[in-house]
Amino acid sequence: MSPEFRGSFVLDFSVSPPIFVESEPKTRRFRFGVFQLDALSGELYKHGTRVKLQDQPFHVLVMLLERPGEVVSREELRRSVWDHDTYVDFDHSLNISINKLREALGDSAATPRFIETLPRRGYRFIAPVGAENPAPEQISPVSAGAGVSLTTSSDARTPQTGQELGASAPGLRQTVDSHDAGLRSDASPRYRARVLLAAATAAVVVAVLGGWLWRGYAGGNSSSKNRVMLAVLPFEDLAPDQHDQYLIAGLHDEMIAQLGRLNPQRLGVIARTSVEQYAHQRKTLDQIGRELHVDYVLEGTVRSVEGRVRITAVLIRVSDQTQMWVETYEPQMHDILTLQEDVARQVAAALSVEFLPENEQKLRLSTTANAEAYEAYLKGRFLWYQETKQSLEDSIVQFQKAIALDPNYAPAYVGLADAYNVLGGYGFVSPQEAFPKGKEAAAKALELAPGLSDAYNSMAFVAFYYDWNWAESDELFKKALALNPNNQVAHEFYSEFLHAMGRLDEAQVENRIAQELDPLSGWTRDDLGWILLSRRRPEAAVAEFQKALTLTKFPQAHLSLAVAYIRTGRYQDALSETRKAEELGGEETRVLEVRGSAQALSGDLAGAQAIVDQLRVGSTKGRASPYSVALIYTAMGKKAEALDWLEKAYKEKDPWIVWIRVLVEWDSLRSEPRFNNLLRSMNL
Repeated sequence: MSPEFRGSFVLDFSVSPPIFVESEPKTRRFRFGVFQLDALSGELYKHGTRVKLQDQPFHVLVMLLERPGEVVSREELRRSVWDHDTYVDFDHSLNISINKLREALGDSAATPRFIETLPRRGYRFIAPVGAENPAPEQISPVSAGAGVSLTTSSDARTPQTGQELGASAPGLRQTVDSHDAGLRSDASPRYRARVLLAAATAAVVVAVLGGWLWRGYAGGNSSSKNRVMLAVLPFEDLAPDQHDQYLIAGLHDEMIAQLGRLNPQRLGVIARTSVEQYAHQRKTLDQIGRELHVDYVLEGTVRSVEGRVRITAVLIRVSDQTQMWVETYEPQMHDILTLQEDVARQVAAALSVEFLPENEQKLRLSTTANAEAYEAYLKGRFLWYQETKQSLEDSIVQFQKAIALDPNYAPAYVGLADAYNVLGGYGFVSPQEAFPKGKEAAAKALELAPGLSDAYNSMAFVAFYYDWNWAESDELFKKALALNPNNQVAHEFYSEFLHAMGRLDEAQVENRIAQELDPLSGWTRDDLGWILLSRRRPEAAVAEFQKALTLTKFPQAHLSLAVAYIRTGRYQDALSETRKAEELGGEETRVLEVRGSAQALSGDLAGAQAIVDQLRVGSTKGRASPYSVALIYTAMGKKAEALDWLEKAYKEKDPWIVWIRVLVEWDSLRSEPRFNNLLRSMNL
């Protein structure tokens, strides 16, 4: 049982002193639809029942009703309703006021019946308005800028959240800087609380944004494409010291993952490898939209001080750069062990979101009640993405720590599985040492969370590269993608699996989906290049590998390009690419494998033999792959030796041997009985 939620989320849009309207309104009473408004008494009625509306939204509505059919500019609203010194906070407050009006009137920014948004200009009241003009009376004060707060707690009333805004603001950074001015900048004495609060806040942003998106779909506000595409940009850390990189990165990853699970059939979310490239770039939204092919962008800032986290998130429509939704959260919890799903349930329940039961279950699978466990998990993922031998080993330490603190924390087991799988896949440790541990961890994750897409993907990876159980691998990949069609990594690995099985058309379809979800990833282009090599189109593969390198500078792409150059007889170019891969820290065994093959095929048999000798005695960093030795022997024309080392690779469960069915490099051995026996042994 999780502890009872007793915290609150506070939206503080700054408090300004009241001002007074200096001239009386043109009209005092208005009728529109089923509503009546009395400007003198400050009351709004629906079917004769009073509708509660705060002062700022009320007086914005009065101005719009006074000029039906006309555009009322944002500047006019600022001068009339807000304090004359209010500039930075004004846009935020006006957006909130318009949203409150729409909620009170049951209106929508997408399909307005009353208030129409004119992007970057202002607003227009579009419904018919009836008016009365009674005798002048005393003018009532306008309490402009009065503190607006949203409280969500176990005994609170239903909050009004999920702002759906219709005009652009001067800039998120400027707004947040002003809004955060009251926060102290000294170091936090309650760091553990801050970590869990951040997790809870991320869940709330997901729940509220999910509600907004769902309402958009229900109201017909969807793209002409099959799915609306969203990019979640890296959140900017506004803390003075910025020492919590893994915390911010973890929040960003969690936001992408949870939004990707909300409604995958209608909402596509761009993968982290594409959006992380915008962390330190100042590109326009137009540029980002074109490069990522997205309809919406979610950006935000994070500031954490004294055990408190303040997150501001803004959803922007790329086509006209209109802010559709903005929210600032500052959670305060008395009990730091409150689960993030409890917080998400409070907000999502208030929104009556129809995907709530399923979404709550998915949130429950990816959360922990232990702040230290969550912190260790974030550190583990931060290290895992670096993909060096040391960082992977360090990530295992962090995932194991998270599991020790919370043995039921399923994502920590998935992280552990992924770390072991990469260690084995890259040859940093032996397959027999790494993959069984990865399989065990993934199985435990599925035992705890049977609906966790990432866990199925990890299991499928082991079934593919280690167990060589093709039917099971196929089934597991399909299960991962059925649970979450936005799982870009699963699409990428499934494409590799289909490629290895010789199902090239299907592999290319999966690769295309992976590229749509990760358009700026060099890895997906690299995968496509290898599919083209198997289609015996090396020149087209060269073009794809070159595209991969324009997107991401990574050693593997240089080695892939070297292989393509070998296929076209450009051996010196191939050797040049192996040197570039080596300079970038490419895995030594793979560098030597490609270099030795290029030397052998160019006639430098002595150079190729020297590399074979180096690999045979294991004088390399990491594991010397027998598969790599076999490839060089094949290039040298030594079939018997090549088959000897292929059989050794089979016995050692070398993960790269899964490619022998499709790679052109093995063509010279396909008529050999030993080679065909090996294929049969692997059910290929």
